[in-house]
Amino acid sequence: MTQIEELSELFHRIPVPIYRTAPDGKLLAGNSALAELLGYDTVEEAKKAVVDAAFVDPSQREQWLTTIDESGVVYDFDVQLRRPDGTSVWLQDTARAVKDENGNLKYYEGALLDVTEKVRAKQAKDEFLATVSHEMRNPITAVLGLGEELATNYDSFSDDNRREIAQLIARQAEDASWLIEDLLIAYREDVSTVPILSQDFDVIKACERVLEVVDQPIEVEVVGSDRRVHADPRRARQILRNLVSNAQRHGGDHIAMQVEAVGDRVEVRVCDNGPAIDGADVEKIFKPFETLGENRHSASVGLGLPVARRLARLMDGDLTYRHSSDMSCFVLSLPVA
Repeated sequence: MTQIEELSELFHRIPVPIYRTAPDGKLLAGNSALAELLGYDTVEEAKKAVVDAAFVDPSQREQWLTTIDESGVVYDFDVQLRRPDGTSVWLQDTARAVKDENGNLKYYEGALLDVTEKVRAKQAKDEFLATVSHEMRNPITAVLGLGEELATNYDSFSDDNRREIAQLIARQAEDASWLIEDLLIAYREDVSTVPILSQDFDVIKACERVLEVVDQPIEVEVVGSDRRVHADPRRARQILRNLVSNAQRHGGDHIAMQVEAVGDRVEVRVCDNGPAIDGADVEKIFKPFETLGENRHSASVGLGLPVARRLARLMDGDLTYRHSSDMSCFVLSLPVA
């Protein structure tokens, strides 16, 4: 084997994706790691694709060109490329411009690092913080508004009115504290260690408690007389609050709650008239960090459907999805008291 052949073999064995592209973006050379990263079986297949066409956001290509043309190099430049199967990958690119003896550009060459998980984790964190901020605003606004009303017009209220306002403030403050608990649960590695304090309680009252701070009318339909369950009332409210929030963010414009005894269980269904979830995707929504795209149900970034299901099962219940009568429903089932 000649030295050139040895270098060529070494080039293709290197696990780091390496490339060389023409000024117009055409792939001139690459190794096996590059082909695999870009979603091609061979380098020859990858060469047939134009790099520019693979950019999910064409402006990233323009920024990359501006940077490398001005300084001759780019370091740790994040780009999102589309694979031939329709999926995308985030890459960190470090490259240089190679010129001939007259200073004319010959090609670009560089190395890529797959940072998809890192980018998605940051995106999930940003969405998580935005949602928490939104959800915290509801109880905090209620506490501030009721507190200011009570302080300003204290003498105009009867003792019963003042007691009722104070109770509402206490409830909203408690809900805010449980939203913080959501944060802790969502990032706890072992949800099975979360304390569950089960007792008998009226699940209708739990639903009404959740809906106190919802900024749209939601009807609670009760079928049958069984309404008492044996579970942890606070954890049940956490699950229901997140199901309602999930429906508001990702479902249709009509939301309803249904309570019905089914055998030895009481089902609480949070339904909306949004699009149905494909059967193949149902289990995905109960897995961490899975989403189904814009305007579709997705794992909540608060408590989250995956954690909500695990909490329901810790209470000897379950959380499932079904589509019925043109309504998408998440069903919390709990043992009858």
